[in-house]
Amino acid sequence: MSFNSHRRKLLDDALPPEHRASHARSCALHVANALGLDRERVFALLAQASGVDLHHLESIPDLQKASAALEALRQGANANMQGQLDA
Repeated sequence: MSFNSHRRKLLDDALPPEHRASHARSCALHVANALGLDRERVFALLAQASGVDLHHLESIPDLQKASAALEALRQGANANMQGQLDA
């Protein structure tokens, strides 16, 4: 599944929170691959940027914050790749 597919399921209020948390971790893996980092490093970056620990998501607002922070990291990775292509 793609980042966007996982993100849709992460934001799907009909799914149980533990399933949504799993999709958040899958999004983090996609971001890690795009950045050339391991998943745990992305988890640490996410915790630093948003205060959310993907190992221990505690609330729906945490899921929403994680989604926004992952999207920001992903956009940064995409911009970095585009800059490399333009160089």
